[in-house]
Amino acid sequence: VQRFSPDGQFETTWAMPEMQAGKPVGMHVGPDGRLYVADTHYNRVLVYDRDGRELARFGRAGTGDGEFTLPTDVAVDADGFVYVAEYGGNDRITKWSPRYEFVSVLVAGEVAGKPLSRPVGLDIDREQTVWLADACNHRVLHFGRDGALLACFGEMGENAGQMRYPYDLAVTPQDTIMVCEYGNNRIQVFSPEGRSLAVLGSPGRQLGELAYPWGVALDGSGLAYVVDAGNNRIQAWRLR
Repeated sequence: VQRFSPDGQFETTWAMPEMQAGKPVGMHVGPDGRLYVADTHYNRVLVYDRDGRELARFGRAGTGDGEFTLPTDVAVDADGFVYVAEYGGNDRITKWSPRYEFVSVLVAGEVAGKPLSRPVGLDIDREQTVWLADACNHRVLHFGRDGALLACFGEMGENAGQMRYPYDLAVTPQDTIMVCEYGNNRIQVFSPEGRSLAVLGSPGRQLGELAYPWGVALDGSGLAYVVDAGNNRIQAWRLR
């Protein structure tokens, strides 16, 4: 993990406790300022303060309650409940208490006619409902806190309203959904109902172009930060 200032100045770094089996792929800053890291190949979530001191860890390898198979992302709601997405056989979202105790399997199996397939990106909106990037189904899903499906949109393709491997998403203060499309090398902005509003970026290496973007996150000043993985950099867009 590396930490940078808002203008991109390096501040500090720390390593995962173990890395021989593989690397983490998702992280989230909770309302309490804690950093939650999906330590994917060790089938657990690690919790840090902003300076890299480990505060907690939870999960273990398996398919049962309280277990993970390749966790990919984490989100925390305003009440401190933690949501974890995983794939590799489980392909589900689990819910954990603010004390990191297993609560329930929130979503698993078939949703809107298709089994979840590599759910990889989570976010919580102002209503404390859950948004999910269902990557290999090329769609976005919206759930209530009880797991009830509220919306589903997207299909594989390159046109507006279509997606190709959405790997992450973020809900803006305007309640629009920014979807990071790994396969289309772009960020697409949707209304909550699934109407395409804008496309940011295009394939390439120049400023404003993307190569295999992996993640998107928002700050409090109106900037969207994109993990431009294939270009080994972070790019920021100003939200309108």
